[in-house]
Amino acid sequence: MKSYTIHWKSIDNGRIGAGTFLFEREEAERLAAELNENYPGIQHQVVLAASAPMESAAGQSNPPEARF
Repeated sequence: MKSYTIHWKSIDNGRIGAGTFLFEREEAERLAAELNENYPGIQHQVVLAASAPMESAAGQSNPPEARF
């Protein structure tokens, strides 16, 4: 079941974000490892999509930077 997404955080400026695609866990872990290798200035992390709401434009919800 595709229920994982990849969240990221810039080491340089602290910006955060999340991918919009859903993956199976193994696929997400492989992609996150590849992204971390290719982009060392950005931390990529696999997150269960339903358990990690992103911060809305209005600044509400749980900001994901607490997970890094």
